[in-house]
Amino acid sequence: MTEEEKQAFIRRRRGRNWAILAVLLGLVALFYFIAMARMSITE
Repeated sequence: MTEEEKQAFIRRRRGRNWAILAVLLGLVALFYFIAMARMSITE
């Protein structure tokens, strides 16, 4: 693997990591808002 291929691989992995982070944060926010909505309905 050349240095150029290695850099491209690292760039792709970094982009994928940011995408996974965004999805996880979105799910956390979704669950949080669902929990808040359910708690406000039961009161």
